Amino acid sequence: MSAAAIRVQGLSKRFGSRLVMNDLDIDFAAGQFTVVLGPSGCGKSTLLRSIAGLEETDRGTVHIGGADVTHIPPQHRGCAMVFQNYALYPHMSVSDNIGYALKLAGLDRKERERRISEAAELLGLGALLDRRPAQLSGGQRQRVAIGRAIARRQRVLLFDEPLSNLDAKLRQEMRIELRRLHDEIGATTIFVTHDQTEAMTLADHIVLLNNGLVEQAGTPMALYHQPRTTFVAGFIGTPPMNLLTARHEGHDIVVDGGGCFPAAIKANSSAAVMIGIRPEAIDLDDPRGMAAVVEAAEDLGSHRVIYARIGQQRVLVTYSGTRTYVRGETLRLSFSSQAICCFDAISGERIEPYSTRPASFLAEGCQP
Repeated sequence: MSAAAIRVQGLSKRFGSRLVMNDLDIDFAAGQFTVVLGPSGCGKSTLLRSIAGLEETDRGTVHIGGADVTHIPPQHRGCAMVFQNYALYPHMSVSDNIGYALKLAGLDRKERERRISEAAELLGLGALLDRRPAQLSGGQRQRVAIGRAIARRQRVLLFDEPLSNLDAKLRQEMRIELRRLHDEIGATTIFVTHDQTEAMTLADHIVLLNNGLVEQAGTPMALYHQPRTTFVAGFIGTPPMNLLTARHEGHDIVVDGGGCFPAAIKANSSAAVMIGIRPEAIDLDDPRGMAAVVEAAEDLGSHRVIYARIGQQRVLVTYSGTRTYVRGETLRLSFSSQAICCFDAISGERIEPYSTRPASFLAEGCQP
């Protein structure tokens, strides 16, 4: 089985007056694990179903392995799909569920049994082949659904939020399992989810959708450290990136309710901007830092999260130390200017700096 590259061009779809895909152009590299991420209603499942041939689009084309499959029926596109609700046949055994599509395809009994056995071995289902879905746990049912897909040996595997019905522990286990399976099988994998943790841990490449458009596409680390818009900054990360209102004055950024720091950016003087800073990049106890008042603190075992306010703006800070902070306590927050992302306050687009003094810190007054 060889992987196939996928290209969608100008893909658009309306449901009534609602535009759910707006002229999408996306390339999915052969053999890559791509996660299509976004909030509910952004068009990610519609995109997946359009690739599979289960959804007719209003405009645009779908190419798989270089061939235009826009008007080709689903069964001839070389795709296998795993759904959120498993879609297993309740009256069939695990073995029959995995092998049913192979039987419909006309494979002989010996070949069907071989493929069922191989899929069961990959997924740890060997001891469960005679059971029916009602006798299985949620995680086992999802493994059967995945086994049914990989037994078909298609060039493309499509996953539509397959882990949403599992508890947290099973989701974590299945993430590891899915990544291992992808590496062993080598098919082109597209995985749809609204869970950014799944995206960050599974993907080679992330396509983040928002209102039917591609907000940003790239590696997980690119989206995390170099968000293109405030939407990306606020959607990726747990906790998300802090976004603070500020203004650009000369070579400095002045934060509303706080201090300032030197960072020359491509923006007009006195322009309203937003600065983004990850919670883990903030120093809590720099005597030069600006004042922030603690509102609440959470102890999560491996780390702690502090909710504080700089003037009227909320800021989250994570740290792994043992010191505790209480409501009403004043902190002195600072961070390196190199850890900051700056965005236009109106468009939400990232503004690239043309010079930054790397050792400067946010403080009550800018450093000379």
